[in-house]
Amino acid sequence: MPFINSTYDGALLHYVDYAPASNPPRFQPTDDPAKDCSKSDIVLVFIHGWPMSHRMYEHLMLALSEIYGVRCVASDRRGFGKSEWNGHERKDITYDTFAQDTVDLIEHTKIGKFYFVAASMGCGETLLAYLKMRDDISQQCQGFVWLGASLPFPLQTEKNPLAPSRELWDMILNGFRQDRVGFTRAAVPGVFGIPFNIGIELSETVLQKFEWVVAQADSLALERCVQIITNRDFTEDLRKLDSRDVKILVIHGDNDQSMPAEATANLVPQLAKQAQVKVYEKAAHGLYLTHADKVLEDVLAFVFGI
Repeated sequence: MPFINSTYDGALLHYVDYAPASNPPRFQPTDDPAKDCSKSDIVLVFIHGWPMSHRMYEHLMLALSEIYGVRCVASDRRGFGKSEWNGHERKDITYDTFAQDTVDLIEHTKIGKFYFVAASMGCGETLLAYLKMRDDISQQCQGFVWLGASLPFPLQTEKNPLAPSRELWDMILNGFRQDRVGFTRAAVPGVFGIPFNIGIELSETVLQKFEWVVAQADSLALERCVQIITNRDFTEDLRKLDSRDVKILVIHGDNDQSMPAEATANLVPQLAKQAQVKVYEKAAHGLYLTHADKVLEDVLAFVFGI
């Protein structure tokens, strides 16, 4: 089980590395040579959303690694999964801290060429990480796939009235404080769009898995992340990508009621003109699960051209 120590405060940070194996052979790999990516040197780096862990991506990473031969690396953000919230050095934790943790991961794994695949608040983390990297590492970053992005700023303002309100964020935090287990159980179906009458169904055991993933998060990390998310506007950071030679694919659900496309995904190309936006019909914030086959198809096409 691999860990690294944060260069910021020494916190112990967990990650996983799904490297395709050749002996013994992978279980049911693709029989289409055109879709076999095992000869590619490109790695996918997954950064999860709030309040999940790398486990939100397990089904995608397993398919990419074992079926298509793609190496996948994924971290647990500090305070989530198996990662510590803080280290022995007591310092303020900000979005820039998360970004530095991701830079530390890239430097530690020495992966070469890579694409980021990120969801929700993880999208901002990858953007900041890219902007913080040394030139020799940032040149290895080929692009971004952002799923249900919270960019550019997930807080309602006069300029962006459709973004989540402060009252909504406060309601979420109070829900976690008052009855964390009960609130999580009530909220998880909405992440995937089940209550929205758009034809999405998931088994009780799948929902229980994601309740368990949320349950692994440190209580302080749950709250602090919301304060961090709602105090960082990425508008100017996105503009910095406009002149960079990196590709951007933004995938969003047309029924994402927590991060409406009109307040997030649709704004990204106005700031980073190379960004492509795909809006999935009858999809919510958790499209990485409910529309997993389509996400895989789009990632493979965007990254590997297949």
